[in-house]
Amino acid sequence: MRLVRRRGLSYSKVTKKGQVTIPSDFRKEHGFGEGTVVAFRETRDGVVIESVRDITESAGKLSKFGAADEVIRDTIRSRELAFR
Repeated sequence: MRLVRRRGLSYSKVTKKGQVTIPSDFRKEHGFGEGTVVAFRETRDGVVIESVRDITESAGKLSKFGAADEVIRDTIRSRELAFR
C-alpha cells in the first residue's frame, strides 16, 4: 500500500499479519479514530482508503426491508464473505 501526500511521502510497513499503521496526520485529517471501519478501493491511480459508516447506525432506515437485526446480520455475513 502506498500513502502519498502533496507535501511528500508518508510510509507505513505491512506486518506479517497484513496490518498497516495509518500515519497520525492522515488519521487526524480524515477522522480515522479508534474503531473506525475503513474500506479499500482500487483505482487506476492506486488504493483509496475511506471510512465506512457502521451499518448499525442505519438500522432504523432499514426497517422497511425487514427486522433490523436480521438485515444487519445478513449484511455483516455478506461483508465477511466478500473479505475472504
